[in-house]
Amino acid sequence: MTRFWLSAICCAVTLAVIPALAQDEGHDVGYVATGPIFDLPAGMSVEWLEAHISIYSVRLAYVFKSSKRQSVHFSFALPEMPVDANPDIAALDESSEAAGLAADTQPANYLYLSVQVNGRQLALGGHGRALLDGKDVTRQLLDAGVPLLSGPEAEPMWRHLSPQVQAKLEASGLIGGDTAHWTYQADLEWDQTFEPGETRVEVSYGPAFEYWSDIDLDDFPEIARDGSATRAYCIDDAVRRAFYRSPSYDILTVTHLFAPSGGWRGPVRHYRLVVDKQRATDLVAFCPLTAKKISPTRFEWMATNYTPESEIGILYLSGPDAASFGGQE
Repeated sequence: MTRFWLSAICCAVTLAVIPALAQDEGHDVGYVATGPIFDLPAGMSVEWLEAHISIYSVRLAYVFKSSKRQSVHFSFALPEMPVDANPDIAALDESSEAAGLAADTQPANYLYLSVQVNGRQLALGGHGRALLDGKDVTRQLLDAGVPLLSGPEAEPMWRHLSPQVQAKLEASGLIGGDTAHWTYQADLEWDQTFEPGETRVEVSYGPAFEYWSDIDLDDFPEIARDGSATRAYCIDDAVRRAFYRSPSYDILTVTHLFAPSGGWRGPVRHYRLVVDKQRATDLVAFCPLTAKKISPTRFEWMATNYTPESEIGILYLSGPDAASFGGQE
């Protein structure tokens, strides 16, 4: 069962795992924090990019500067994070069969993506698709009368179909008993016209992820000074000492991609990364080591004329009684 983490909303996504906590080591918990895909035409630049990342939300603020009036196409594949189609974690409301059948042309915004331009909320377009092992099975499901997503109703969404159709769906691997085996991917997009001067674009969404993984000292040798997690997340001695004093934690990893592949990758004139661990008693570790603590829960790293060389990994450690910890906070 997937646990939903969001300040006011719920959603579910497929996980992305940072190399330091690879799946073969049993630590497959986390999500990717990134923004939309876009290409900048000549005469445009990104003057400012601020990324605010926490367990519960991702907020990005861009300031674009244009020398003339021109349009840019933005696409956001949420970002390549499909939702499980099983009814118990579906993204649609009750009585949602019609919405599920239309979810190819009216995509479900299951991460509650929000885009504002100069403070004005935008309406997003796009499309949705059903995927099975990377293959698009949208038409196969819709032609059989199966919604791509469903609400919290108890009966599986294919129970009303004939036994022959159900058998065909099961033979194709799309269903198994009462379980849907496909995932649903929403690709949201919008076009933005930029006037000469500066334009502020704010993007936010609520990440979601699997259950936190319970980690103890024996299960987490990567935290040693020469361990893979130490190298990937720049774990310092203060965090390590706190972990060793009470080695029973919930763990979550976040991979921050400055920009997704397929579009603009920098440079940005001014870049600011804020990592928020939410509770002062919890622990967090990430690179670069020059990050500065700016509040009991937040850390900041800034750069100018910045083009990233790689993604940034963030490691959150939440203890059952973190108030007694004395490590980096």
